[in-house]
Amino acid sequence: MKKNNKMPEVDIELLRKFFQKRCDQGEKELIRSWFSDLRYEGKLKNLVGEHWEEIALESPDYDLDTDRLLDKLHHEIHLDAYKKSLNVPFYSKVYRQLSRIAAILLLPLLVISSLYFLSGGRFVAKGEKSIYAEIHSPLAARTRFELPDGSTGWLNSGSSLKFPVKFSGTQRKVELSGEGFFDVATDSNRPFVVNASDINVMALGTRFNVLAYPDDEAFEVTLESGKVVVEKTREHGEPVKLAELKPDHQLAISTITGNVNVKKVMPAKYTSWKEGKLVFRNDPMYNVVKRISRWYNVEINLKDKEMESYTFRATFENEAFSEVLKLLKASSPIDYVEHEREMLSDGTFTKRRVTLFLKPGKK
Repeated sequence: MKKNNKMPEVDIELLRKFFQKRCDQGEKELIRSWFSDLRYEGKLKNLVGEHWEEIALESPDYDLDTDRLLDKLHHEIHLDAYKKSLNVPFYSKVYRQLSRIAAILLLPLLVISSLYFLSGGRFVAKGEKSIYAEIHSPLAARTRFELPDGSTGWLNSGSSLKFPVKFSGTQRKVELSGEGFFDVATDSNRPFVVNASDINVMALGTRFNVLAYPDDEAFEVTLESGKVVVEKTREHGEPVKLAELKPDHQLAISTITGNVNVKKVMPAKYTSWKEGKLVFRNDPMYNVVKRISRWYNVEINLKDKEMESYTFRATFENEAFSEVLKLLKASSPIDYVEHEREMLSDGTFTKRRVTLFLKPGKK
């Protein structure tokens, strides 16, 4: 008998029913199959896009675009499967070790359940002694975490944190890519170390922010309380102490020139992102655009070169991107144009794109 390989159609009514938490187990399994098969990716995005207004009204707590609505669905579907996997004896011991690790994502929820065990998953075994976990914060999202030693913190948009399920040895070492805020649990015998490329930030009981996106032109450590020591590892492996920071101070390293600068700052400007705020205080427009682009996962281009050095002052708190554009236009000599998103060959759409330019007569 010939096997029927026909793909079942994606049903908007079933997706709507899922949002309303009325699906039975068989329906959940069907939806899960859609998300596990890449052939459905374009269809899901198109369908949600076509019925955006209906779904948005039925999900008033989520001011999302199409991709982020899909992230919400994806999270809930896989979270259900993840909870069931906890009943399997093989995972039970490891799960107890991980029970203190909380990953709470604001806006699109973190797809915790996509973290799975053994090689090829988010958990990577090194030898027979250590098991590592990795948390990713999707674009346009913030992720709260709790580590095995009780330390807590946040990851910013597009960031990741790798750490051992159980700290051992003389240090509590984690690896950061992107931006993270750390509230370190005190342990006078074992310093807490944040590694980002060739930079190590060491603390005992401290609150600090590390900005370490691979494509940025600067690496920054901002200390809110306590004390941190910042070291750089040379080519041959020996560490060199760069600075010992006091509260309300920031160390910045140029990734282009290597220059190091330590200055007194207002920490809230650099740490309030974890509370849903973007704070700008006479920042050059080049930096403003970079932070807003990353925060909302949009592409923003500056048409006029003169705009890069224009300074901007504002505080955005959980604002929709459209509101940010309006505020930029109202409070500065800047205007903007939004470009239509183009459909790609796989049925997906390009990232939202905006061009900023100086208003006529302001050049």
